[in-house]
Amino acid sequence: MSTQSGITVSSKLADVFKTKSSSTPIVIKISSNSTELIPAEINNETSTTTSISSSIAQLNKYLSQTFPEPAYISFPYDSSEGNNDGNSSLVQSQPQKIFISFIPDSAPIKQKMLYASTKNTLLTSLGSSQFAYKFAWTELDEVTEDHLTRSINDEKNGENRGVKGLKTEKEEIVENINQQSYYARTGLGFKRELASMSSKTSGSTGDILYAFDEKLKLEFENLKESKLDVGIVVIFNINMASEVIELHEKINKVNVDGLINKLESNVAPLKPSYILYKYEQSKVAFIYTCPSGSSVKDRMVYAASKNSLISHLKNEYFNGDDVVLDKNLEVGDLNELEVSELESDFGNDESKQSRGATPSSHSSSSLSSANNQSANNTGLRFNKPKGPRRR
Repeated sequence: MSTQSGITVSSKLADVFKTKSSSTPIVIKISSNSTELIPAEINNETSTTTSISSSIAQLNKYLSQTFPEPAYISFPYDSSEGNNDGNSSLVQSQPQKIFISFIPDSAPIKQKMLYASTKNTLLTSLGSSQFAYKFAWTELDEVTEDHLTRSINDEKNGENRGVKGLKTEKEEIVENINQQSYYARTGLGFKRELASMSSKTSGSTGDILYAFDEKLKLEFENLKESKLDVGIVVIFNINMASEVIELHEKINKVNVDGLINKLESNVAPLKPSYILYKYEQSKVAFIYTCPSGSSVKDRMVYAASKNSLISHLKNEYFNGDDVVLDKNLEVGDLNELEVSELESDFGNDESKQSRGATPSSHSSSSLSSANNQSANNTGLRFNKPKGPRRR
């Protein structure tokens, strides 16, 4: 906090912290006149050693009586404890402490501000280096032995100190997907490989998120080499369990008018799909569909994999030598697909095959195309709107 409250540590708190902080929990409060930090009396016991469970229970009982008042807590902790015999008692050798800032969400605004702006002063005065861990809790449910142990383990093992393991499954998925998307956008590749990427024989290349199965790779090769064929559809999906992109269906001779109906009867229901559609002899369109009933996890995984997948397809299969991947269409439900983006090209290509594409017709077609392009560049013209009537 850049703003300091001006509240100082009292001599009584300094003495108590010096003599008792290594053996018993200390609850620290701001005095009633908001001038100094003082220790709160939470028990009359004078024993120098107690168990974590009894200390936490005693602490929870005191905080529940004063809830929702904020407080600071200094809790004794032995860093070697978890590495020895697993005993839950607080050991005296090399004592360290845990600092807990307990500021409930329902606390009065003034108290929240005072405690938030005084925390740095307290840590500096007592010695921030004496605290092995620092936590910020807001609920009484967090003041338990189980939550304390989990928080310590999370901070030991996780990169995100004190929060990993406390997140929901959806939050962890979002975090992983965002990280993978960042690596894909910046060209850094994926720092953490998935199970399917760890094997040298998995077939994974570059920074593609999942490997391809052999049937799908064969269809990609066939699509690349079938120069004269038009109307080929290849549908493929991500197998979440095996972490592999698998071939779902291949369909031949699908014209643009029947594309949506053909896809609706062949794609997996309520699940995103990737689709390649060869709408010209040398052109392929990539279609990503994500139906409205898809699960959150499927939506995020498919969306995060799309860009690196397209990049991989362009580099490895459709690099412009024979067949080029030149369209990228993304829709929710299949009935939202704008086939007009493919229809004219497909129709021209089909009509050229049937008529033989004579030079005169080719010239006429080029002229018509040039006129249409000129009209598009000019844009529609509207009359200047009339001003408001005079009163």
